[in-house]
Amino acid sequence: MVNLFSMKDYTKSVKGRAQKAFTLLSILLLFAGLLLGGASSKPVQAQATTYPEYVVKPGDSLLWIAAKFNTTLEAIMSVNQLGPESTLHPGDKIKIPSLAGMQGILSSEYVGLGTSLVSLSRRSQAQLSQLIRLNRITSPSELFIGREILMTDVDQESPTAPNTLLEGQSFLELAIKSNVNPWALGRRNLLQNANQAIPQDSFYVPSSVAQLDALAIPGVGSISIGNLPLRQGDTYYLSVESPGKVQVKSELLDFSPQFTDIGDGKQIAYVGIHALTEPGVYPLSMSFTRDDGFEYRFDQLVVIKSGNYATDPPLRVDPATLDGDNIRAEDAIFRDLLAPVTPVQHWDGLFYSPAQDADCVISTFGSRRTYNDDPKIFYHTGLDLGYCKGTDVYAPAVGKVVGALPGLIVRGNTIIIDHGLGVYTIYMHLEEILVEEGAVVERGQLIGVIGTTGRSTGPHLHFEVDIQGTPVNPATWLRRAFP
Repeated sequence: MVNLFSMKDYTKSVKGRAQKAFTLLSILLLFAGLLLGGASSKPVQAQATTYPEYVVKPGDSLLWIAAKFNTTLEAIMSVNQLGPESTLHPGDKIKIPSLAGMQGILSSEYVGLGTSLVSLSRRSQAQLSQLIRLNRITSPSELFIGREILMTDVDQESPTAPNTLLEGQSFLELAIKSNVNPWALGRRNLLQNANQAIPQDSFYVPSSVAQLDALAIPGVGSISIGNLPLRQGDTYYLSVESPGKVQVKSELLDFSPQFTDIGDGKQIAYVGIHALTEPGVYPLSMSFTRDDGFEYRFDQLVVIKSGNYATDPPLRVDPATLDGDNIRAEDAIFRDLLAPVTPVQHWDGLFYSPAQDADCVISTFGSRRTYNDDPKIFYHTGLDLGYCKGTDVYAPAVGKVVGALPGLIVRGNTIIIDHGLGVYTIYMHLEEILVEEGAVVERGQLIGVIGTTGRSTGPHLHFEVDIQGTPVNPATWLRRAFP
């Protein structure tokens, strides 16, 4: 047995040895720390500040870049170590000091139908706070269609496309249908759990081809708007794809275009914006009615930008061409000829220039003008092309001649061609008309000769593009292909 006295002595002995061991261990750790610290004579550096980069494009300047990203010229030069003699070249990468802490290459796109901060975040994998800061957004209503949105590139494993959670469908069903793990799909769409998935909301799923945001509603499919941003006097189109029959209506600026079923479950409407429309933000509404009676309405603001049209010098013309009765009589003829929306698309790709020299431009579309000292302001409804290389006039695309009109007081000798889907081209002030009404013309076919008939101050071709009765900028159709 061990008596009480000897046990106390034993306990004191154990405690003493433990304290000595702890003291020795502390000395060893301190010594090791000194050895490791002595391995480098430099103090530990703070993590360097990161900046996203902007890739310089032709025509850019440092002052323009500073204004675009809400910073100063001095700050950009300092962060990028640029001096007064430094030069800027397309392809150079410029760090943006006002966005310190962010990373990646900056890019931009235009807000489309159905785009929201959440959809942008899900698609780009950028945090909401970063998108808000990058674009200085203070309200969700600021995401109107056609607004330029800044993004940063994010490496993604595979392309994605928007898909909608249908009526009565669970997030698990959407994942199975998309052939992807539901937890992975949830993470890809920034959901902490599947219960956060809201019906009729869009989620990004793996796809063979990456797609931007597109409005999608249950049983209808995708709805998109083309040729953003919208501008005075320009063209846009609305495209709707649906597996079943659906009635589509749209309204912008008190105009409702006619949609045409072009097959394969696709409907399309081409629309013109009047050149005198005041720049600003306007409501776009769309409604969709299925055969089963289900109706869905969608509203979103859209921005219409200025066309930056010039003002022509005052012009002097024959007073008869300004007579109100003559103008109204011709306008009535043209309203009737341009009203039908032929349900067939005749053109394919870019429009061919109707003149022998596409660069011989006398007056551009949309320019404001006055005649004979009259204070009334007119605008130019077409593109005036001269005869720098010849006087021949050609059809820009396949179409049917619906008007061969000689001797008009205002427009002179005129040809009208229907290209389908509400798109028409018009050729005014001709010396000769070389086609007959009802003829089908091919792209590049000779149809007339440049002249100076009607309201004209000299030989030229007035080339006009009208969409469902609204004149639009022909230059758009000469430089981009519409589907």
